[in-house]
Amino acid sequence: MVVWPILSSLIMIFILIVPGVFFKKKNILTEDQNGAINSIVVNLTWPCLVIDAMQMKFSLQVLKDSAYILGVCLLILAIIFAISFPVAKLIKLPKTKQYLTVFMLLFGNTGFIGIPVIKALYGTDAVFYAAIVELINDILIFTVGILLIQLSAGANLKVGFKQFINPGLIGVIIGLVLFLLNIQLPNLIGGSIEMIGNATTPLTMFCIGFQIGGLKFKEIAGDVQVYAICFVKLLIVPVLTLLVVKLWAGDFSMLEKVLIIGFAMPVGAVASIFSQQYKGEAAFATKSVLLSTVLSLITIPIFAIIMEL
Repeated sequence: MVVWPILSSLIMIFILIVPGVFFKKKNILTEDQNGAINSIVVNLTWPCLVIDAMQMKFSLQVLKDSAYILGVCLLILAIIFAISFPVAKLIKLPKTKQYLTVFMLLFGNTGFIGIPVIKALYGTDAVFYAAIVELINDILIFTVGILLIQLSAGANLKVGFKQFINPGLIGVIIGLVLFLLNIQLPNLIGGSIEMIGNATTPLTMFCIGFQIGGLKFKEIAGDVQVYAICFVKLLIVPVLTLLVVKLWAGDFSMLEKVLIIGFAMPVGAVASIFSQQYKGEAAFATKSVLLSTVLSLITIPIFAIIMEL
């Protein structure tokens, strides 16, 4: 009963990769054209997805739950960040891939895969809490995450205010202001934003499929370093989350389940999208996204079942 909704959600999203692979194999699109699709995702559809996800009714209980999730998420992310560089050095990655590895271990696919899976497991009410986890992820992705990706691409950065200003963060700020002021966008505007945001998942998975189409099977399945990243991301990270939540709350309510499943997600597709956008280690990121997504078909059900025992 628990396993099939998870598998079906993951398989459905995984199928979205196929058109991208086909377009690459048949040379229907060029690298530049795929890069243009990447730009649309990063600069338009993703910010709209964030704004739409934050169109929630304001309440004190929402703030209380949000503060709880924020506290637990930041604690877990701090622990992950602390272990990420030692892990990257242990598996003997070059400097550029070390920064990318930190990004991939920090940020799972809490939006494109996480929200549909959590909805399938725990119902519509749980989607709100999943959106809070996604919001925290988005804020950090478009601040700390952007810096990590740029460093992995070999950029010499002088960290300043301008480095943090980007369409994704602007989307987060707009969504947060609307939420705090309890402003619900009129259907004409809100519906348009929702439609644009809904394009994020298929476009993202298409771009990942396009990258996969340029890789050989041995490159994907034969990279030991990618397996090491998947092991940490899919097993070590959720186990740490489970232990922190157990010590913090003592029991697994809907909030705790959403947190644990959220951190059990595979490497975020944004790792591949941003690596392509900033001319970084795109192939390494794509392999990690793909392999972790495939292996999560096994690991996510395990953690979902553990919490029901």
